[in-house]
Amino acid sequence: MVTALFLAQSCVDESGEYVRQLFTDGQKESAFTTCLTAASDSAMVHLCVPDGYSQYQDGAYKIDFSPIQTSVFQTLIDNDCGYLVDSMIMLSNRVAENCSPTIMRPIFKEAISNLKFYDHDNLINGGTDVITNYFVRFMNADMKSAMQSPVSIRMNLFGVNDCWNQIVARYYQYGGQPVSFDVQNYVIDKMLDGLYEEMRVEELNIRSDYSHCVSADSLLFGTGL
Repeated sequence: MVTALFLAQSCVDESGEYVRQLFTDGQKESAFTTCLTAASDSAMVHLCVPDGYSQYQDGAYKIDFSPIQTSVFQTLIDNDCGYLVDSMIMLSNRVAENCSPTIMRPIFKEAISNLKFYDHDNLINGGTDVITNYFVRFMNADMKSAMQSPVSIRMNLFGVNDCWNQIVARYYQYGGQPVSFDVQNYVIDKMLDGLYEEMRVEELNIRSDYSHCVSADSLLFGTGL
């Protein structure tokens, strides 16, 4: 439990000298890894489940296709084809929710294990979401790449691609201009945006609330910054 003192002391040790002397780099990096693992697990449990993206936090993470709302979608709505828009949104959220923790956990695990930690002092004292932001900065590209296959499978399974093709055909029928929109990567980006935001929430909880600590390593974050 010695590592439980780590960030507890950091909140009063502004120089970080106490932490540098008492804890090894390996202990610090173990704490960072545990924090990311716990935060990603919490995010998956909230979002990668039925009605997760579409309804959790009153739909705050719902995939809504806002970049094409005023062009493609509004054209269909104006021409009594809003049902296709509704279907596209519903099916895309089903894709995200069907990428369950069983699918997502190995993806996160590999990305976290491949992350190299630098500037330990900043990761301890740099803010309530600095570890999550560090992960996003260095591992987002790997996360997106690893998610291509499971999302692609579910895009076909739930008929998202067929629905999009119908939308584009109707849009052109009603005089729409050529549209280039990568639906799959947009869905992945929105999925990750939601997961990262929930990870930030849980990192704050880990740092400020002992009840969110899941091991000796994560207890390092137990008294807040």
